[in-house]
Amino acid sequence: MKVLVIGLGEFGRTIAEELTDLSVEVVGIDYDETVINSIKERISFAYIMDATRQDALLELPLKEMDCAIVAIGRSMESSLRIVAALKENGLEKIYARAIDSTHCSILKAMSIENILEPEKLAAKAYARDVNVIHVV
Repeated sequence: MKVLVIGLGEFGRTIAEELTDLSVEVVGIDYDETVINSIKERISFAYIMDATRQDALLELPLKEMDCAIVAIGRSMESSLRIVAALKENGLEKIYARAIDSTHCSILKAMSIENILEPEKLAAKAYARDVNVIHVV
C-alpha cells in the first residue's frame, strides 16, 4: 500500500510514522524544510513542496497512490485547495482533516467521505477518561 500524507505537523507526522510502522509506503509532503529533515529518515519518501500549487502536485506519482491524507491543521484554504487538486487529478480515496465545523461542511459538499476530526475525537476520549476517573 502507498499513502500520500500532506502536512507533516504533529498530526500528519504521527499518521505517517504509524503507517510506516504498519509497513505502509508513505510519501510525505510539507513546505517546511525543517519538518521534512526531521522525518525523511523515518518514512519512504519526503518532499519539500507547496502542495497548494497544482503544478507541484502533478510532479508526484499520484496514480501510484492508494490514498491521500490531507493532514493540514492551520489553513482551511490550503486544505481545500489541495483536496480539490487531488480530486481533479483522479485520486479517489482522500482523507481530509477538518479544523472546524465549516471546514467539515465544505469537505462534505466536495463529496469527501473520510473526514478526520482529531480534536473532536480526542475530546470525546478524554471526557470518557475523566468520567471514569470521577466514577471510580
